[in-house]
Amino acid sequence: MKNNLVLFNKQVLLLLAACLLFSVKSFGQLTPTFVNNASATGDNCYTITTNQQSNSGAAWYDNPIDLSQDFDIVFNAYFGSNSNGADGMTFVLKTTPDAVIGIIGGGMGYRNLPDQPSLAVEFDTFKNNNTASGEVISDPFFNHVALQTNGNTSHVSPDNLVAPVQASPTSTNIKDGQEHEVKILWRAELQTFTVIFDCSERFSYTADIVNDIFEGNSTVYFGFTGSTGSLSNEQYICFQYISFLDNQIQDQVACAGEPVDTIDATYAGAVSYQWSPVEGVSDPTIANPVFTVSETTTYTLTITDNCGLTMERECTITVANPTAEVTTVQPSVCNGETADFVITGTPNTEVSYNINNGAEQTVILDASGEATVSTQADDSQTINLVSVTLAEPPFCEIGLTGTATVEVFTEDASFYMTAGCEGATAAVTGAAGGVFTFNPVPTDSAMINSVTGEITNALAGASYSVQYTTPNCLNTAIVQITVYPEVTFNMASNLQLCDTNGDGITSFDLTQVEDEVLTNDTDMVSYAYDNNGNMVSIASPSAFENTQPGGQTIWLTIENQNGCTATTSFDLIVDQCFIQKGISPNGDGMNDFFDLSGFGVKELTVFNRYGEKVYSYSNYTTQWEGQSNNGNELPTGTYYYAISFSDSNPTYGANHTGWVYINRQEN
Repeated sequence: MKNNLVLFNKQVLLLLAACLLFSVKSFGQLTPTFVNNASATGDNCYTITTNQQSNSGAAWYDNPIDLSQDFDIVFNAYFGSNSNGADGMTFVLKTTPDAVIGIIGGGMGYRNLPDQPSLAVEFDTFKNNNTASGEVISDPFFNHVALQTNGNTSHVSPDNLVAPVQASPTSTNIKDGQEHEVKILWRAELQTFTVIFDCSERFSYTADIVNDIFEGNSTVYFGFTGSTGSLSNEQYICFQYISFLDNQIQDQVACAGEPVDTIDATYAGAVSYQWSPVEGVSDPTIANPVFTVSETTTYTLTITDNCGLTMERECTITVANPTAEVTTVQPSVCNGETADFVITGTPNTEVSYNINNGAEQTVILDASGEATVSTQADDSQTINLVSVTLAEPPFCEIGLTGTATVEVFTEDASFYMTAGCEGATAAVTGAAGGVFTFNPVPTDSAMINSVTGEITNALAGASYSVQYTTPNCLNTAIVQITVYPEVTFNMASNLQLCDTNGDGITSFDLTQVEDEVLTNDTDMVSYAYDNNGNMVSIASPSAFENTQPGGQTIWLTIENQNGCTATTSFDLIVDQCFIQKGISPNGDGMNDFFDLSGFGVKELTVFNRYGEKVYSYSNYTTQWEGQSNNGNELPTGTYYYAISFSDSNPTYGANHTGWVYINRQEN
């Protein structure tokens, strides 16, 4: 037996569980149902029979046991103080928690238990040979333990799985007025069912009890039955330890450096405790030391019980270190928009913060460890994290230094437009990178560049409404712009010049043409070019000298006060010209005037046949149409003229005289 106990110590009771509370007063989840005289007496103790004849009782517990897992049930059993008393108790496993009882007296409430699979450890305190019906029981003379099934208490039947064994290793009588410690142990992997009485293994039964006894059902329930007959004894049990109940304290969570005094591993019958590691443990040799830890630590407790058996338990004390940090949803927003911050960290914690160093506020992080904080933004918003606190015990509070800022800005949409001759240009003085549009859209063919704001294909003199929208805040501004009007001018008349000496060189004053084409005093001829692309001087009174035989085209650029330009042209026609011999001023468009336009006449004087001066004109070209100085028509006849030239004429010299005939007859 000693060797079996050593094996049990090394292989069976080395249990791993999470920080169990081993106090005998911690089975609050036991849910008993009583039959007959059984009752609860407190402190996890239950009376099965009273010290009366023909007394009986059963206590059944609606707490399922999973036989695919190990279990321990440790209790103190009291079998009475009458050494000649009777009859005993049984520990029973069955497939339902129904509150039932079998035959009392020598049947101990187990015999003929209502029909269902069952397994019973009998603690028989009286020798019975036969039942009242004559069935052989064959009890030994000593108080004994045995393993029975199917509600049968006979030790000579197939239902006797373990033959009677003396209950106490030291005495044949357990009705000694003392409590005796009983351990009921099941090891699923080894499929062994063991009973230990007063630290002595009484038997160990190995079998597939799930299939052999309980017909494949791995869930069973436990209870106790007991009875007296003509002889009596008080009988009760007091639980010390039930492994499968939730009589555990959870792994602890503590603040760094704060003491934990809620772990109590007291185990009835323990003779020594040893915690490892010892760092942070006030006394590593007691069941309920005070733990003070700065970092998460797993402690192992080795318990040595009164039987010299050891078992191990583990408990982790997690040091709570809640954290939180803050980020922005957008680093910048526009004035009047919402500044959004996201705080992330330890789930289900409370985070304290302030905005722009204002009043302290709090927010709870949800199960995913996130919360959003929003504030209206009229200027830049800075959130400062202050602390984070666990929202449940131990309520650890950790100081924080996290910060995040949302910049708030107002985008200036200001810009100006500069009118042009065929459109307009834009210049942004506010926030760059926006979009230009017409507002409203014009009905003509004008177009606007959305990036630069340049207006093209505009209608001269038309007004347009241009809108600029900033890139981020979408602020807008509208500017009206009127395109410069087009240049107005008169078409220049072609000029006919005389090549008086046949060398092809003729000249004329360009200012005369300028006066003809300009329509107002603010415009000017800014450029003039001949056929060869040579710029022609337009400065008065300079004259243009033509060297192209037969003449050429002169191109004029007319510019208004806005810098807008237009182009027109006229032709110089050069002929071999001579002074006319007569004129016929009848309005038919032919020889109506005395044409000296190509000769550079400084002064023209006309005399009648009597030598009287009738007409004179300075800088003459084509002004005389046969009239006198006072405007009267001169009669048909021959008149004498005298010409002085501005420059000496190659043909006629400085002066020239001759006769001209006025013919007023109709053609």
